[in-house]
Amino acid sequence: MCENFKMSEPEWILDKNGSGHLIWRRHNEETETSSRVNFKHDVEVKEFHRKSYELIEPPWLQETESTNLLTMSFTCLVCVTVSLILPWYILGGTHY
Repeated sequence: MCENFKMSEPEWILDKNGSGHLIWRRHNEETETSSRVNFKHDVEVKEFHRKSYELIEPPWLQETESTNLLTMSFTCLVCVTVSLILPWYILGGTHY
């Protein structure tokens, strides 16, 4: 589950076209692909820097325990039993 969070983020590079338009170019090192985003109007460029605390794993991930096989099996058994017994009780329990 944590592997999805570990992917590196693409780096955005601001370039100019030959015509003078600004283009955001994204380069991802893992996939070796690059893509571009064109803007219709002038945009104000602001820098974004990720804070160091944003890269730390959330505390609830560390507190979760792995599922117990016995608990999972018992829950499955209860669900199957209720699925079979409840319709039989409802349909077979009514006599005219």
